[in-house]
Amino acid sequence: MTDDPFFKLDGESEWNAFIGRQGSFANYADGYIEAALDLATMMLSNRSYIQRDTLVLPILYNARHSIELHLKLIIGALVKVGILTVGHATNHDIASHFQHLIKSEVADSAFRTLLSDLQPFIDSLARVDDDGQELRYYTNRTGGRSLDDRSLVNIGVIRNSLVMLKKTLDHLKYRTEELCEEFPTGTHTKHLSRRDLFEIAAMLPKREKWSEPEFDECKAAIKTQFEIGSAEFSTALQKMQETRQLKAILGIQTTLVHLSDEKAIFLAKQWQLIHPPREADDGIGLNYFKRNFRSLLKNREHEMRALDEILATISVDELADAETVFYLSRNRHFSEFYEEDLAEKKKEFHASSDFRMEIRDLMHKTNFLTELTSGVEKLGRLELAQALKLSNYPRASA
Repeated sequence: MTDDPFFKLDGESEWNAFIGRQGSFANYADGYIEAALDLATMMLSNRSYIQRDTLVLPILYNARHSIELHLKLIIGALVKVGILTVGHATNHDIASHFQHLIKSEVADSAFRTLLSDLQPFIDSLARVDDDGQELRYYTNRTGGRSLDDRSLVNIGVIRNSLVMLKKTLDHLKYRTEELCEEFPTGTHTKHLSRRDLFEIAAMLPKREKWSEPEFDECKAAIKTQFEIGSAEFSTALQKMQETRQLKAILGIQTTLVHLSDEKAIFLAKQWQLIHPPREADDGIGLNYFKRNFRSLLKNREHEMRALDEILATISVDELADAETVFYLSRNRHFSEFYEEDLAEKKKEFHASSDFRMEIRDLMHKTNFLTELTSGVEKLGRLELAQALKLSNYPRASA
């Protein structure tokens, strides 16, 4: 395409942009609202009065088209993971797409609030252009003059509204992405998302106080805030008591599958022996010639003894459990996938030909104790998490 006026490449890659197979749906949705906002901002900044009457139309059309693309992107994503059972007909009717989402009653209070925030923009643009034609052409589908019932708009007003519209579309898109990630956990009800359940759990008193008046007061406030009835509230309570991380918020303890508290604390102590606290002048710096090789050799001996102790004390399944908890925390994985992750890790470890190397690799993680502590807390082993926090101060000495 060396002679193509738009798609040829000139050898300078600084301004190359991804399109087609290297682009994404989001590029389209984001690009049109960014173009509208940047164009309106440029006009006001440059005081481009002469361009008011010509640029206002692409500004408004770009805003409308971005809304259309965002709605289609969101509906498609929700259908793909099963949050919506059916999509929407392929057309340019933004009001119809919007109503499809409204009527679907997506199980998430934040999502529904964002739809409410978007509604004024939908109503405004759908009122003047219900099919994507009026802002693009001088005449509409019936042959009449486009925007015939309008005569003036204000660029400053439009620009301020575009700022709010972009923020709302961004939040709606990001919340959709989060919902699609959360949905496979199964931690949701007909009307409440995983995030809603976590918010409700934080509002409730601890489980042992549910027979007290405080619980009834919280129940009434929750039902009002989330617009749910007693049956849905009861379903939410049941779901929370089936989920490790939510149970932890309610003060309910849950044990790990294989790793006992004692074995976890044992691993923490062995890790501390391998990673003793450094003193300022311990000689293990970046200068090779100033290193204290006697100290290095001593640390190596401590590591070998610690690995021998772990090998003699910890089973394959227990180490698989510890590593699963570590990575679940470090990778910010959903706690609901703990058992599934553990099953895969056990397969990996049982197939390993060098169990000692698996131990060494885990013990060499400098953030092992931090992430193990965070992980067991996330999985509902609260007393163990507290014990690990306390064991970290001071570290065990060699």
